[in-house]
Amino acid sequence: MFFKFLAAHSHELMIKSFEQLYLVVLSAGAAVIIGVCLGVLVSRVRKLKTAVFGFANVLQTIPSIALLGFLLPVFGIGAKPTLIALTLYALLPIIRNTVIGLESVPKNSLDAARAIGFTNFQRLWIVELPLALPVIVAGIRTAAVICVGIATIAAFIGAGGLGDFIFEGLSLNNTNLILLGAVPAALMALVFDLGIGYIEKCLSYENKEKKLYRKRYIFYFLFFIILCAAAINKQSLIKAWFEKKPDTVVVASKNFTEQYILGELMAQMITAKTHLKVIRKFNLGTTAICHQALLRGDIDIYPEYTGTAYLLILKRHYKKMSSKKLYNIVKNAYFSRYHILWLSPFGFNNTQTIALRRKFAKIHHLKMISDLRNIENQLIIGAPPEFLKRPDAFLGLKKVYGLKFAEIKSLSPDLMYEAIKNKSVNVIPAFSTDGRIQAYHLVTMRDNKNLYPSYYAAPLIRQTVLKKHPEILKALKPLAGIINSKLMRRLNYEVNVEKHSPKFVAHQFLLGKGVI
Repeated sequence: MFFKFLAAHSHELMIKSFEQLYLVVLSAGAAVIIGVCLGVLVSRVRKLKTAVFGFANVLQTIPSIALLGFLLPVFGIGAKPTLIALTLYALLPIIRNTVIGLESVPKNSLDAARAIGFTNFQRLWIVELPLALPVIVAGIRTAAVICVGIATIAAFIGAGGLGDFIFEGLSLNNTNLILLGAVPAALMALVFDLGIGYIEKCLSYENKEKKLYRKRYIFYFLFFIILCAAAINKQSLIKAWFEKKPDTVVVASKNFTEQYILGELMAQMITAKTHLKVIRKFNLGTTAICHQALLRGDIDIYPEYTGTAYLLILKRHYKKMSSKKLYNIVKNAYFSRYHILWLSPFGFNNTQTIALRRKFAKIHHLKMISDLRNIENQLIIGAPPEFLKRPDAFLGLKKVYGLKFAEIKSLSPDLMYEAIKNKSVNVIPAFSTDGRIQAYHLVTMRDNKNLYPSYYAAPLIRQTVLKKHPEILKALKPLAGIINSKLMRRLNYEVNVEKHSPKFVAHQFLLGKGVI
């Protein structure tokens, strides 16, 4: 089954593998240049040793997602912050091994170099570095393997690579997708480890004839890596990633099923109705990441929810109002503050709710959110990390309902459904259009104190993009009001439960509606 799935996704796998390879080669290469220079400096100026090693060690302790988060406000999403993060992570083993290698150069070799009149630079270049090279290459070997592993996190901020499969697989609970990313990533790490290990071994041989014989294979290995890194889609990857072409539009989404489907609907409509090339940057993570990416111009369009925009982006306190009024408020505020346009909503309201197993709710006679207070000391909730900070989540439940939980487990939006299914938790914050509510035999609690606003989904697009490409508005117009809540629940069900891809589900829906 997996091999059939692999064959069906072979082209996409090749592209993602090259993207991953590019990230690894470029970041490891930059780390080699910086790390070796710092290592040489430290070996010459001993006073710097504590500061340089301390800095490199601190970088290793920062979680990769946190480091990417620090870089996002400055560099935006995509390859730039990823390359910087990977380079920083790769520094420590290279600096450390460079210093160790230089310190292990035999004293008699240095004395001989001085005796024949070598300058400091000649002694370093001709004597010390060649003798220290096997140890330095061992550090590069470790750094390259680290880069392969951490590069999968790049998908979190839209940098591509094999992590796209892993993150999407986790979001959709699709084991084949997870394996499609994890297995090639592991193989790539193994290839780098064995390949650079072979170079390290060759450099340590004393026999010059054998060493020269093996240099051919070292050259072939390095040439293969460079060739692969430059050969994506028959164009320069650097130009493709760092310079956005005039006739392209970047469609993005957050990191859950419904967003993938909505992103595909928009992408496929733009592809079918315009001459523009669509670049997909799905699975970008939180609302804040998508919003900042839109402001910076890293993405052009993504689907957002009125209630989420009102509470999280505009940071306003919710008072009961009609869904139309709420939409007009966020629409006007976004235009005046950010020059971002809200297009017509898709038609459904994906309001938040609290979901429990049907049997658990029946035993404890739970129908409304306020009923949960009677058993709050028994409630273990599984929720996304942002649950604790959102005013329409934990903060709102605490303020409006006075509700507490015995334990809060941090889970991704899709893994929390598996957790409640497996009875690891007994409460989750759910979305009303999620098909798994019915599939997993869950019940939702009535919001009897009006905590949650309406969450009508609609495309958001930068004003400058729409001015430049007014045809996008015409292309997306058929999506206005095309999906009601029941239908959206069905589309989510087809992806989450029936295991169809979001791209397939979106395409079949558009064909069925006759809009493409």
